[in-house]
Amino acid sequence: MKMSRWFSSLPLRMRTLFKKRAVEMELDEELRFHLEQQVDAFVERGYSPETARAMAEREIGNVERQMEHCREVRAWHALEVLRADLRFGWRQLMKRKVTTAAAVLSLGLAMGSCVAAFRLVDALFLRPLPIAHAEQLYVLSRQLVDLKGVPHNSDFWSYPDFVRMRDVSKKDADLIAVSFADRYDLTYKTDEEMEKAYVQYVSGWMFSSFGLRPALGRLLTQQDDRTPGAHPYAVISYDYWSRRFGRDPKVIGRTFRLGEQVFEIVGVGPKEFTGIEPGIATEIFLPTMMHRWVTREDASWHRTLALVTPGTAMEPLRAKLDAVSRGFETERSKTWTGMPPQMVAMILAAKVLMKPAKAGISELQGDYR
Repeated sequence: MKMSRWFSSLPLRMRTLFKKRAVEMELDEELRFHLEQQVDAFVERGYSPETARAMAEREIGNVERQMEHCREVRAWHALEVLRADLRFGWRQLMKRKVTTAAAVLSLGLAMGSCVAAFRLVDALFLRPLPIAHAEQLYVLSRQLVDLKGVPHNSDFWSYPDFVRMRDVSKKDADLIAVSFADRYDLTYKTDEEMEKAYVQYVSGWMFSSFGLRPALGRLLTQQDDRTPGAHPYAVISYDYWSRRFGRDPKVIGRTFRLGEQVFEIVGVGPKEFTGIEPGIATEIFLPTMMHRWVTREDASWHRTLALVTPGTAMEPLRAKLDAVSRGFETERSKTWTGMPPQMVAMILAAKVLMKPAKAGISELQGDYR
């Protein structure tokens, strides 16, 4: 059937489907009218009424068969069968209401569980971070094999080690230090306004490397992350700005106390960015240079991310970072006293790994993987 004829017959088909009884009566009257017309024509030609009817029925064909053929032409036969099956199924379900209710409830719970599971998987593993070139983001870790031969991975780094690795990999990747998001006590104006917020220390160039723009004020820059303790600035997240300050533009310039340090809010982050840890919404971003352990070689407190330049060979880059980190640990091991030689060898044999971090990196991913 041509498309134009199909569309022209659509109203009739829909009427046949939903007003079946009326259409059946019209069809029956129409076929019987044509039959009587043919009988009258044969009678006028001199045949007896009985003979004329028999001849008319042979010529037109069995009335019931013709009606069935017309039904198939006028309606979608498959839909009629489906409607009949649905009506039969509904009647059967209504006969056993308790069983039906239990089945529907079970299906609802199963579907809800599947949706919840998919949303969790999507949030933790599938949804990319709202940053530029998320597919080029990797997280650095070290794999250490203990004395029993069991491998252990750690993504904690010391900042002096990070600085060395960043210096040798600038042409191949942009390394970014990001601390673990943690809840800190902070105060606005007086100690009576103490509250908790998720705080993260990040490299000053993180926002520009991620291609992010501020919603208000400015973001942290590389200039804010050069000298330890010199730039007590903070960027708050858009959600925190909305919830805590009601999107007040006068938030720029306000200060808060975190421990013994006083920070000035210089900007509000983009609406869609809440940090790099799925499952945790970071509320305040501070420069890594404001962290108390930033100069310590024996304190590992942050993750190291690598935004790899397109076209860079991954294995040579990994090997370069591995060599630098191994050299750093070798120098540091000279100050270790009283540590068993086997333990020292185990630490120095740790291997640097690079894992994709398109969806961010979070301890929740390990818990639910």
